[in-house]
Amino acid sequence: MSQVWSEINKVVNVLDLKAQSATTGATIDTDIVHLENYKKLTYLITLGSTAAGNTPTVTVYGGETSTAATTTIAYKYRTQITGTGGTTGTTGSDVSSTMSDTTGDGFAFTTANNGGMYIIEVDPSTVAAADTTDQTYDHVKLRFTNASTAAAQLYSCLAVLSEPRYPQAVLVTAID
Repeated sequence: MSQVWSEINKVVNVLDLKAQSATTGATIDTDIVHLENYKKLTYLITLGSTAAGNTPTVTVYGGETSTAATTTIAYKYRTQITGTGGTTGTTGSDVSSTMSDTTGDGFAFTTANNGGMYIIEVDPSTVAAADTTDQTYDHVKLRFTNASTAAAQLYSCLAVLSEPRYPQAVLVTAID
């Protein structure tokens, strides 16, 4: 008997719809996700309209506990602009961009992605390896930080945890 999608993927709303202020350096953090029971983590950041000059940077942090996710983590991401077809990276397209790598410094939103989304792939082995002592990091969060050209922005974020270590009809919590 095959499992349904919600039995092999845990979806968590880690950031309700937020209005990032236009204050330089202002930050918004997502809830911290605990990877202990999952082998993969994907964040889906959905965007509303943005003002010109908006460049909040998205950074991934890892740590050992629900209060200590303070080490920057390298990750991969791609964009998908709203729409139903078309060419990759154009307005009105649902075709994802190619995967980009970060070194942990993050990336900045662009106005070209209004109404679209960012897809962030976090590898739990990269999170664990960021712990230079005993490789036990398994808590992750995103931080959105406004730069000097900040403007108001609306966005929300879901975390999709997949490949549960102990599959069951109702997946265990991922928020500490």
